[in-house]
Amino acid sequence: MKQGISDIARLYASLGDEHGESLFEHLPQVQFWIKDRRGRYVRVNRALLRNYGFDDPAAMIGKTDHDLMPPQLAAQYVADDQEVLRGEIIRNRLELVARSDHSTGWHATDKIPLRSRQGTIIATAGITREVDASAEAGQLFSTLGPVVEHIRRHYAGPLDKAHLARLLRLSVRSLERRFRSAFGISPLQYQRKLRMHEACRLLVATDQPITLIACALGYSDHSHFTREFRRSQELTPLAHRQRWTQHPSL
Repeated sequence: MKQGISDIARLYASLGDEHGESLFEHLPQVQFWIKDRRGRYVRVNRALLRNYGFDDPAAMIGKTDHDLMPPQLAAQYVADDQEVLRGEIIRNRLELVARSDHSTGWHATDKIPLRSRQGTIIATAGITREVDASAEAGQLFSTLGPVVEHIRRHYAGPLDKAHLARLLRLSVRSLERRFRSAFGISPLQYQRKLRMHEACRLLVATDQPITLIACALGYSDHSHFTREFRRSQELTPLAHRQRWTQHPSL
């Protein structure tokens, strides 16, 4: 571990000043980070620490997303980082970001590659902020507001695409196209994400029996819930509960 931290320190020292990290240190609405090529956090600001329930940067420095976050979120963040390490720039991407209470919220995220003085990509940097803080993302989000709100309120029930389309006076096809443009997923996939994120939260934040959680979230029975959960999280609901209750601040 000492060698790993030493590597991180050398990488950080080589970055120079162009990333402007100090701009983000005292902005409560903006979470800022730098990761090395192995996905380890090199630098985080106070807003990012607070979001994940930490007080000391040492709790995150040297760790990866898979060390700190539920599998379904970590996998997406790692995939994005790989894009950036290939030289891609991510601008204003709408995505679900985890919080310390195990809930999630929509954020607008930007990620860029960081290069050494020789021009080699050696790290990634990113910021993410609540969707209301981004005018462009907020406009996309608010346009679909009635649909998003309806799914949020009724995600445990069947998804009525025709009803959702009528809320915006669109055809079902137009609704699907607009929703995918804004969020990168379909309304049905969004509903499934909401169910799964709420399941993750309830498993850790409550001691409700797993069967009751499954029924409350619209799954037909315990077995159906377990199959869907394993497919999404790569572990069973019980294993998720046991793992993350050992880390109450994550």
